[in-house]
Amino acid sequence: MPKAAALLLALVCLAAANAAGQDFVRDFASSYAREAERTPLPAVDPSQPVAYVGSGRITAGDLLEIWTPIWSETQARVRNRKLSPREGDLRLQEEWEKALAALVKDEVFFQEADREHSSLINAYVDQIMRQGADAPRAQVASEIRRQMDASMQRYFRELNADVVRESGGMIKLNRVLESRNMSFTDWQNRLKKKAFTQSYLQMILSPRAPEPGPRRIQQYYAEHPEEFSTPGTVRFRHIFFSNAARGESAAREDATEVWEMIAAKEIAFEAAAATYSDDPESKARGGLETEAEASDLEREAWLSDIRAALREETPGELGPILESPFGCHVAVLVSIGPANRTPFAEVRRDIERKLSGRVWEEETDKYFASIAKDTPVRIVQPVFPAHLSCAAQQGMPNGPRVVNTARPEIRAAGRGR
Repeated sequence: MPKAAALLLALVCLAAANAAGQDFVRDFASSYAREAERTPLPAVDPSQPVAYVGSGRITAGDLLEIWTPIWSETQARVRNRKLSPREGDLRLQEEWEKALAALVKDEVFFQEADREHSSLINAYVDQIMRQGADAPRAQVASEIRRQMDASMQRYFRELNADVVRESGGMIKLNRVLESRNMSFTDWQNRLKKKAFTQSYLQMILSPRAPEPGPRRIQQYYAEHPEEFSTPGTVRFRHIFFSNAARGESAAREDATEVWEMIAAKEIAFEAAAATYSDDPESKARGGLETEAEASDLEREAWLSDIRAALREETPGELGPILESPFGCHVAVLVSIGPANRTPFAEVRRDIERKLSGRVWEEETDKYFASIAKDTPVRIVQPVFPAHLSCAAQQGMPNGPRVVNTARPEIRAAGRGR
């Protein structure tokens, strides 16, 4: 085989590995896009070890790279009283353990890749030499390594540029990294390490995890219509009894009274809406609403929940009294339009990725099980640092949950007394 063909084979293998790395970076970069506006992480020594894996170690900085977005989100939910401090800390501990397990797995893979990468290249060289290369073995091996190194350097420069752009610029990215106690160089080195491992796994596992064929993709689309359909448009009428205008108790009593009048056919629904509703937008229409979004976010909040609740009702029949954070609603379903099926062409690539991901995950797990037994693991920090707990951050007791009244699920209040 001519030397050019030998290099082509090596670069084809590298290109396949780069595709896996790019998928990782797209997902990785997206987590940075809004991080700069979140609560800064209190000081943590990023070099502190949290686990020893074989000849390497996992540091707090490695783990916080994964865990910090979850920490920020959980702190926000506790501040908004959607979780109690105790519930938040239970979630943080669960995610800490998941992140630690993922990093242990990555480190085992990295050490295997580091040990076996040269052997894998030599295997390719052996194949090329058996097919009749027109250059000495040492020259073929050297040229393959040189081309692969050059390609990897170009690849990482492109990845870094992509992440900076997707994060909103270098200033914003650095702000995020500072909140995580990371330097750009540290972050870049971690990305290189991750992509190196991904490249190795791609070369090892690709033959075991072939891409799904067109027939399999089409079959999945046909067998899972619910995944690729959007619910039909909900049209309904409702009468709103405002807590703010009437008081919570009076709103419930008034809603019950009007519900009973409509059920007894003492008044038509449209007339009741025009007479009693506290919603000025719909009362003039006899309470009629469609699935079009409201301009007011608060109004859209309860309209969307009413739509969801009424999907289970029978068109034309008076529904239950519904309660929202804003008041009570007497409602009747008018109609539900037909579901809209997303065309196959628009989701084909998504299905292909989903099916490929399943096979890839299975093969990755099998490969990990085959090599993990030879790598000793010692966890030194199984619990996240106490000063990062929700109770510590919020200055709140770690007591029972405070019920969230921002936007609970709408619930049926019964069909009258």
